[in-house]
Amino acid sequence: MPPKGQSWKELTWSWAYSTGRPASDQVLEAAASATWPYALLCAWTYLNDRDSAVDLMDHAVQNASQYLLVHSDPTPAKLTSRIKSVLRRRARYLAARRSREVPVGSIIDLEELVRGEPVAEIRVYAYEVLEHLSPFAQTVVRLRWHGYTWRAIAKRMEMDHTAVRRAYLRELKAALPNMTRPGESLECD
Repeated sequence: MPPKGQSWKELTWSWAYSTGRPASDQVLEAAASATWPYALLCAWTYLNDRDSAVDLMDHAVQNASQYLLVHSDPTPAKLTSRIKSVLRRRARYLAARRSREVPVGSIIDLEELVRGEPVAEIRVYAYEVLEHLSPFAQTVVRLRWHGYTWRAIAKRMEMDHTAVRRAYLRELKAALPNMTRPGESLECD
């Protein structure tokens, strides 16, 4: 099933990973276009997330452009094979990273911890997180809470879905160190 929507028509990596040689850039663009369906397959097979295909492809094309800088004029088949190999390795790596479990305890222990927390305290932490986020990130949180996908959110904001996701996660990561930890006393003004 071919991808649908306008983002499929706009997929190009030559602007981001130019080698400085037009012939090499054309070979790279052709190889990237040929391996795009394989990126979708790897993203779905290993990560169960079609949206991550763009991230996989970014990584693979960056690797291929560096390869082109070192090796002069490889065959298109060799470059396509390299991109496919990088896609597969990166997808497996990300899948393995996602599947690692917490080394101590079990899910039952985690449920008991959450069950012990009063609902009001959990809400206080949630509101504190939202307070530290920008209006952009607060909008993303609300839309994700209502079940919107990253692509639907990006379409509403007229942005690329990977840019929305990366900006949101970067902001959330920056806000977390400023949060109070469970067990610390909350200061009331």
